[in-house]
Amino acid sequence: MSKYIDLLREHQPETAKKNTKKKNKTVGKKRKKTDVSTENPYQEQAVTDAEILDTMEALLEEQDTGTSTHTDEQFEDELLAEETEQPKAESNPNPVEIHKTETSSQAKQQKPALENAYGFDISAWLKRVEQTLASMFSSVHNDEAINIDILNEHLSILFDQIQTTPNTLDLLELEINKHTKNTMNTSHHADLVQKSVMMMLYSAKVGLQLKLQLQELLPHTVAAMLQHLGMATISENIRQKESSLSDDEINQIKQSGHTALGYLNNQHIQHEQLHLAIRDSSERYDGSGPKEQKGHDIAWIARLTSLLSMFEALIHFRPYRERLLPRDAIRNIVKHHKKEFDPEMLKALIESISLYPVGTYIQLNTGEIGQVINVHAKFPLRPTVYINMDKYGHAITERKIDLKKQPNLMIQQCMYEEGLEKVTQSHQSTA
Repeated sequence: MSKYIDLLREHQPETAKKNTKKKNKTVGKKRKKTDVSTENPYQEQAVTDAEILDTMEALLEEQDTGTSTHTDEQFEDELLAEETEQPKAESNPNPVEIHKTETSSQAKQQKPALENAYGFDISAWLKRVEQTLASMFSSVHNDEAINIDILNEHLSILFDQIQTTPNTLDLLELEINKHTKNTMNTSHHADLVQKSVMMMLYSAKVGLQLKLQLQELLPHTVAAMLQHLGMATISENIRQKESSLSDDEINQIKQSGHTALGYLNNQHIQHEQLHLAIRDSSERYDGSGPKEQKGHDIAWIARLTSLLSMFEALIHFRPYRERLLPRDAIRNIVKHHKKEFDPEMLKALIESISLYPVGTYIQLNTGEIGQVINVHAKFPLRPTVYINMDKYGHAITERKIDLKKQPNLMIQQCMYEEGLEKVTQSHQSTA
């Protein structure tokens, strides 16, 4: 468990790491020892729900130190514009609490097959969702009506599949990862479509982690996906600007929430959770938001959307900056923003991601490189990996490896696809 904690933390000096390990060892002594199977050397790494919660508590109780290390001015402008302004609605629903119920490039093109015994075509489903979202953002841009029922139908299909196929969200995350760069070139609102898709994935993950019933989760997932509708009225040149935003451009983004609420009212679109998500997602759990609402005085969907929106911004691919891995985004939030978000939701988000997320690439101690295709909840350090490259990026015979069953294989590093070239080049330069 101490390895899990150390990996989730910010990279620290060696002395700090030793202190952290010492602290975790002390905590571990308080736990009851369990029998370890000699047939599986990694049996002791199985993580119980209680241990995960202990880890999250430790992270959430850490004191903030220093300031954000992110120096990208464009990113800071985006967060300032998207997260600090509070839209005011003329007529919106009241907050409602939800209760729980050969070459490197050739090798990279070879993808693991999606295993689904029930015949659900995740790729085709995701394309339909992306097309629906693109059409919606285009309609908002042109001040035309949108039909949210279509999105409800898509999500109902997904949630039905989740009930019958346990690994549906893993397969979806893998497919989303494949679409990440391709989506950026499909429409003028491709960046907004991508944000909506990521909000969908993590809304579902966090909602299920919080034990919400699927019928409860559906309208809130829709709200999270469309919370940034107003951004469709902002010029793509501003949304994708590589240099710092001007004061006028920042103000336009700030006004996008007001614009979205006005649009929904003018189009007579009644969707309670969506109104709440747009209206109150700038509020913060510690009362530091525009209206100084605190804790559970903030609507459930607004608390969820505010957290996921920041998380998504950190892991979002943009042409002018690198995206963070989910675990690095969590480090950023826990270290600098944890008091701003509902601690229960933050725990659920942390528990929902992995140190080695589905769709990312890892390099083993053998030098071989592959893509993570499945994560074991009880063995977070031992995912299932689809290996198809050597350390130089050359294609090799593809094979699937369950690291839970391969005690001699260890993960040395994790990266997105765009980071593969740096890794393979470094090995080529030392060859």
